[in-house]
Amino acid sequence: MGHAATTLVAKRAAPKIPWWLLLFSAFLIDIAMFTFVALGIETMTPSGADGPSLATQIVEMTFSHDLIPQIGWTLLAGAIAFAVTRRSDFALIAMALSLAHWLGDLVAGYGHFVFGPDSQPLGTDWYHLNLSAALTFEAALGVLCVFIFTRRRSFSSGALVGLYGLFGALPFVFFVI
Repeated sequence: MGHAATTLVAKRAAPKIPWWLLLFSAFLIDIAMFTFVALGIETMTPSGADGPSLATQIVEMTFSHDLIPQIGWTLLAGAIAFAVTRRSDFALIAMALSLAHWLGDLVAGYGHFVFGPDSQPLGTDWYHLNLSAALTFEAALGVLCVFIFTRRRSFSSGALVGLYGLFGALPFVFFVI
């Protein structure tokens, strides 16, 4: 949810940028990961006696989430945004969203590496080591992004409750999944 929440801040900064482009940019490395998993290039294997969960996934995301490939994904997000919109400011926003995804994963996500599991590990690996901290970070990021998106703007109380609930409470659903 934290990745989606960052698009709210981007939309606030650049209201004319299309939502689909914001979401595509924010989730580009996950789109790559699921594509690579489907092709057998990367792996995401559920494990655990109590069934699969975020904390029991065995993941290998060298080409989608490690530092070296992230440079390319960030540049690709910008290139796609520029090709579609012909606006350099939108390209920079797309790049920022792609990079923000990776940085958010370093704080609250699976462990990453410079390039491959034999290289320098990066990040907290909180999805494995401290799922409650990871989900709390995701929720806090979501609440902060909603606050930035909605401040000094007119939203109905229902819309505000919906946005804060979606981004502030929904991450904790993963405790039961």
